[in-house]
Amino acid sequence: MAELKQTRYPVLAWLIAIGVGGLVMLTALPYFVASMAIRGEEFCPQLFQKREFSYWRIPGTKVRVSRTTLTPGVSPSGKDILQYLPTSSQTDWHLSNAHQGSVSKEFGPKILIDFLQCNNADGVNFWDSWSFRNPTKAELLWPLVQQVALKEMYFCIPDMLGSSDATSDLTEFDKNLRKICLRAAKVKLKTLTDAKNTANALQLRNWGQQLTRDFSDDTEIQELGALLENL
Repeated sequence: MAELKQTRYPVLAWLIAIGVGGLVMLTALPYFVASMAIRGEEFCPQLFQKREFSYWRIPGTKVRVSRTTLTPGVSPSGKDILQYLPTSSQTDWHLSNAHQGSVSKEFGPKILIDFLQCNNADGVNFWDSWSFRNPTKAELLWPLVQQVALKEMYFCIPDMLGSSDATSDLTEFDKNLRKICLRAAKVKLKTLTDAKNTANALQLRNWGQQLTRDFSDDTEIQELGALLENL
């Protein structure tokens, strides 16, 4: 009888341990499955379009267990902006945001997307409306916005858009935009130089020089261009 009691408790302990372990696994399973799902949004600066993507990946690894699903690209802006963008056969897609389980991250393109989707109090797209009312300014603004987006310098776009109504003089407006772009290029170039990314650094310097050519009489623009050359 004593021997029967000695064997009963270890079996009971194992059953309890298995039950607790199973309960923990059942509780954790939804979180594990949720963390396998990766979803997010990308932005194409050539097309000014965004699209959503999703796929499944084993948590803690880079091993995918599904193909990437992509939604069709749609533009967050209307024709009053798109008409000023140069066309291109190339399409680059920059990561705007990503979600894995409860973890979310946002990246540079989200800045531009939020601006492009901004509506005024009447529900009308603000920047489409602004471009319609200011076609000569829009013709200067949006190609430059596209160029800084292509170079992944989204951080300077708020300053560019913020200068939209700072002056009514087109020449001054153009100068202000170029100064913002040149300052941003300086910040970006330091990053590229530190990373020894010489090809992109050379391309950025050349672009900076193009921005300075039309304003040889503007001291600040010329100084910014020279600074890029010497970085």
